Amino acid sequence: MTALFLVLFVLQPTETCDLTTPIEEYINIGKELATQSPPSFPCTSYERFPDSALWVLMDSFDFSEPLMNSSSFALCNSNWNITYSISPETLSTLAQLALSSAPLRFHNSLIAAFHRLDTLQDFYAQLILDAPSNCVDEVTFQICHIGPEILSYSGFDPNLLVVNAELLYEIDDSLQYADIVDYSLPNGDFYSTVSYRVLEDDDSVWIELPWEIYYNYIVHPIITDEFPDMSSYVYSMFWREYLFYESDSGYPNLGEKIKEVKLVWNGERMVLPAGRPFTPDDYALDVIANWVTYTVPVLAQGNRPIQPNIIAHEHDGNCGELQDLVTAASRTCLVPCVGTTDPCEDHVWSEFYERGFYPYQVSRGFGSSHIADTNIAYDEQYGGSKRVSAIFNWRSDGFWWTVTGTYSNSCSLYIYVYDLMGRPIDGAGVTIATEAIYGGISTATRAYTNPEGECRFELGDLRNFYASVSTPIGSYPVDPGEVIQIIEYSQSGANYYKFFYIADYLPILRFSDTTTLDSLSLWKFEFILDSLEGQSSGSCITRYGPGDSIRVYRSFFEKYAQGNIDLLFVDDTNFQKYILGEEFKAFDYLSASFDTSTFIAQNSDVYHLIVSNEDVLYYTPFCKLKVNLYKNEIGIEEQVKKKVLTQTLPTIFKGKLLFNLNQPSQVRIYETSGRLVYNSKMKIDKIDKSLSTGVYFVRFTFNNRDQIGKFVIIK
Repeated sequence: MTALFLVLFVLQPTETCDLTTPIEEYINIGKELATQSPPSFPCTSYERFPDSALWVLMDSFDFSEPLMNSSSFALCNSNWNITYSISPETLSTLAQLALSSAPLRFHNSLIAAFHRLDTLQDFYAQLILDAPSNCVDEVTFQICHIGPEILSYSGFDPNLLVVNAELLYEIDDSLQYADIVDYSLPNGDFYSTVSYRVLEDDDSVWIELPWEIYYNYIVHPIITDEFPDMSSYVYSMFWREYLFYESDSGYPNLGEKIKEVKLVWNGERMVLPAGRPFTPDDYALDVIANWVTYTVPVLAQGNRPIQPNIIAHEHDGNCGELQDLVTAASRTCLVPCVGTTDPCEDHVWSEFYERGFYPYQVSRGFGSSHIADTNIAYDEQYGGSKRVSAIFNWRSDGFWWTVTGTYSNSCSLYIYVYDLMGRPIDGAGVTIATEAIYGGISTATRAYTNPEGECRFELGDLRNFYASVSTPIGSYPVDPGEVIQIIEYSQSGANYYKFFYIADYLPILRFSDTTTLDSLSLWKFEFILDSLEGQSSGSCITRYGPGDSIRVYRSFFEKYAQGNIDLLFVDDTNFQKYILGEEFKAFDYLSASFDTSTFIAQNSDVYHLIVSNEDVLYYTPFCKLKVNLYKNEIGIEEQVKKKVLTQTLPTIFKGKLLFNLNQPSQVRIYETSGRLVYNSKMKIDKIDKSLSTGVYFVRFTFNNRDQIGKFVIIK
């Protein structure tokens, strides 16, 4: 696999820096400030005509699986049966067998993962089928939530997935405060999680983790940006084994120290001094942090490793190494933990989970241990010397989310990314930058837009912020080393909104509407679409090999209860044009996230229902679609009115909106924020209006009917 670098300007970690993760530098090229007014959009709905015929059900079809990005399938009526006219992508026989052995809760994610693995799907299917029965769910989860770039990389050992899962149960047998529990449900689903003993109101109680926390923050074999490895480079052991069982002479053994512990935590903030002894009454969080303090007692010297085994063996490091070791040691001991990063203030630590995430830090240079102590970001609000810009948690698969408000006063930033037609761009990479502690403008955090083209950040107050957007169809600014300023001296509690328009177009189905149908209704397709959820993706850097010098991107896949699919009703002639990639006509069209609706045919010809996910970049909806085919035995006539549009509006204009109306209408023009910029107030037959460059909505009103369109003004 080709190694990919982030941007032109990369800061290498040094002995004096706390971070071990390189961050980017940028040049600010201007100022386009966000607004503090939430956006509002004009919207319209289309009339769907009443269906009064008496129908007889002839056939039904169900589709319940992911519809991969840029893909489609089609159904047709054939002798009163529903058949495929284009089949969806299918899995290999072995992959389908593995799917039947996997937990139901992972089915959609596993199908999508198998499709992305392409020719390797049989290999990983066999890995699931051969896994020990108690490890099938953990192995399945890892295949679903490790990027395909890693799973297909020649340097990756797939056996690590099984070794990692087996070690969880092996270590579980040694712990008194935690227990892995397995569940089998009546519907055939199954999963695992961890039950903990904690101190609550002076009594020890058992608390069970949500299953998502167990898989994401204990099972997953990656901490932040390191490559999952058990090669000779990391002493031929996966970190879960090395950290629990191995220790150099003169250093404490984690497995021996943690075996005596009976409780995870007492729920209180703690700041514990370095050099304290290990005692039988210590909590698990105390023992893990104390072990890290003794294992890495001195500041970073020379190389800056990111592999937990090497950090533990070399016994030196700053906050970056300590974060990696705290997080890995916690997960080794079945305590959920995540890496937390404040790049522009050059500081990192961890957060553990106990009915919520809490700060967790071992201070460098044989320093103190901090448990649930929000002072560790050293923000001015807590008496520190820093004005925090952005702090994010790094989920193991590569997804980042900001947690700045835990450590500082904060504001919210909402970013919206659209193409030139005003369509939301999914999976757009949005980088937020600010002035770094050592000078220059550097990455503060990053996110990827959801299926609606949106993402949100929680940022610090009293700071300047800059942004850039990157997509496969274009970037803004165009140069990847440049940013624009969008917030000036941020205010606590404020909400900021910023729109970006990329100077190109998303993929689009080349069809136009038509209503040229006879009046007799002979049969219909009824479709029932449950509320969609699905995955959209982003990526992060992983470092691999000696000196962690090889850098590759890996994808993550975040689940959203959003998105839509396109359904088009076409005759056979236009279906053939669709297959050839030519412009075609559709008798009906619907873009839906959930709905129950019908497409009615007025003759006995073959018609096709195209189910499409082709107008996105990354989004993969998990469909649950039922299609019913009905026949009208009586053949009564239906009054199908033609949908006469008031206007047919071109998409792009230069400098001004100059357009002759085919019906005198009242005309109103809106910015994308919803602000009215023009109102004719009376019916006119021609528009001649100069406008600034951008995307606009126009509303035509004629005989108490509205039509809304979009257009773009260019220079």
